[in-house]
Amino acid sequence: MKCKNCRDKFIPKVFNIKYCDKELCRSVMIKEALKKSKAKKVKEQAKNFKDMEKRVKSPSRKSELQKEINKLSRKIDNYFNFKCIDCNNVFGKQVDAAHLHNSGGNENITYNLHNLHSARSHCNRFSSEHKVGYRIGIERRYGKEYLDYIDFEIPKEYKYIGLNSDEVIEKLKIVRKLNRDFDTFKLIDGIQARNLFNKIIGIYL
Repeated sequence: MKCKNCRDKFIPKVFNIKYCDKELCRSVMIKEALKKSKAKKVKEQAKNFKDMEKRVKSPSRKSELQKEINKLSRKIDNYFNFKCIDCNNVFGKQVDAAHLHNSGGNENITYNLHNLHSARSHCNRFSSEHKVGYRIGIERRYGKEYLDYIDFEIPKEYKYIGLNSDEVIEKLKIVRKLNRDFDTFKLIDGIQARNLFNKIIGIYL
């Protein structure tokens, strides 16, 4: 075979060697091997850094995902001109996406749109009757069957979701796009809208 450097023919002493025994050619071979080794090490370091970056950013990405899903929930309720789910009054300056089942201890359903309905900030954060008013509001708006579904069935249906950092980033992109394109959707009611967007996001199937 021909030497890769000087192009002279030679008989390889080692399988798959591409350089002859000339000093210059062997020097080129060593330089190429070192170059490949360095490139491999740089690639491994980049991968390790990327993995570390994902681990570091994962909590903040989850927080961003929650914010975007909260925004989507508020957009749904605004689409139908709904009032506060707790007190049925018009909203003030601050509108919260209120969880029936709090995020703490219920991470498995924290992103589920059925667990999020718009409330006045005062009702959501300061009212001692928040959960009572919330349940009354859900039943008034959608009926007892739906209230029972989000109150009892959803926590049992989705006991664990286990999103890894890559999936969180993927879902975040989807929800951001849904918020950007929200006005292109034709929605029937709040339940249908939540079913539709939950399905598109793909966390709760």
